[in-house]
Amino acid sequence: MSQVLIDAVYYLLERDAAFMALLGLNSAAPPEAKAGKLVKGLEPDIVISDKTVPQVQIYTMPGRYGRNHLVYEGKYCLDVYAKRSNDARGIAQRAFELFHDKYLAFQGFQSFRCHLAYDTDFATGIKELKGFKVIYDVDYVRK
Repeated sequence: MSQVLIDAVYYLLERDAAFMALLGLNSAAPPEAKAGKLVKGLEPDIVISDKTVPQVQIYTMPGRYGRNHLVYEGKYCLDVYAKRSNDARGIAQRAFELFHDKYLAFQGFQSFRCHLAYDTDFATGIKELKGFKVIYDVDYVRK
C-alpha cells in the first residue's frame, strides 16, 4: 500500500541533519519530538499553532496504474507550516534538494525518480501561521 511510500519519505527527511535543523531538531531528538514536527498523514496528534510550528505533514494523493500494470504513478505531498512564509519555503527547498530527480529507497521499497509536480503557498486560516504545499510525482512497483 501507500504506507511504505510515506515511510520512505519520512525516513529520508528524518535522516537529513539540515532538514531536521530547519524544524528545530537534531539527530538526538526523542521520537516524540520528531513525530510532532514530522507528521505521517493529515491529522497531527497536536493542534497546529504558532507554538507548534514548524511542522511538515507527509501524505499521499490519488495516483493510478500506468501502461505497465505493475507500475503505480503515485503522488505524495508535503504540507509545510511555519511562522513565516519564507521559513516554510526554506523547508520546502531543502526537501526539493532531497527528492527532486532522486530515488526513494526504504526497507525493500525502491521507487523510480521523483519529480516536483507542483508547489504553492496556501492559506492556513490560523493567525500568524503560513503554509506551503509541495507535490511530487513518483512511480513505483505497488504490491
